[in-house]
Amino acid sequence: MWRDIFVTIIQLIVASPSAWKEIDKEDKSQNDFVGRFLHPVIGIIALAAFIGGMWFTRDGGLQGALKSAIINVVSIYGGFYISSYAINEAAPRFGLSKNLARFQKFTGYSSVVVFALYMIVPFLSDFFILWLLVLYTLYVVQTGALFFLNVSAGKRLNFTLLASALIILAPAVIRGLFSFLIK
Repeated sequence: MWRDIFVTIIQLIVASPSAWKEIDKEDKSQNDFVGRFLHPVIGIIALAAFIGGMWFTRDGGLQGALKSAIINVVSIYGGFYISSYAINEAAPRFGLSKNLARFQKFTGYSSVVVFALYMIVPFLSDFFILWLLVLYTLYVVQTGALFFLNVSAGKRLNFTLLASALIILAPAVIRGLFSFLIK
């Protein structure tokens, strides 16, 4: 299972079109997606945030590590659900029918760059510039819109911009809000 998760993340980042075609052919249920991809990834993010907060930050300690893990988990979960529900509600504007399970799968797999950054940044907290890599989400979303959701060519750009903005900004806003409230 763990190997499959990392292979999926790497394929979506490196060979996005073929990865999206493969995901579209899969016969996985919503429970398989959530139980075998989303929850383990969020668990890895929580573990990375805890370890990074414990030993890889300047003022590392148990309290800071727990706060960091909580903030990351809440921001990823909240960002995922807000993004997937918003994309589902906006789907008719792009010629797509509402299908929450499909849009949750699309949002989860499109968020692999954000997930990877949440896994890596706790260990390299001084390299804030790494967050610029989140812009690669635009490409992952665009290829997913083409090969997974089959968004028409005329509406693909607007869909890509909306979905990417939601996938990138929803966790960032939640993280900023919780960081302010908790710390």
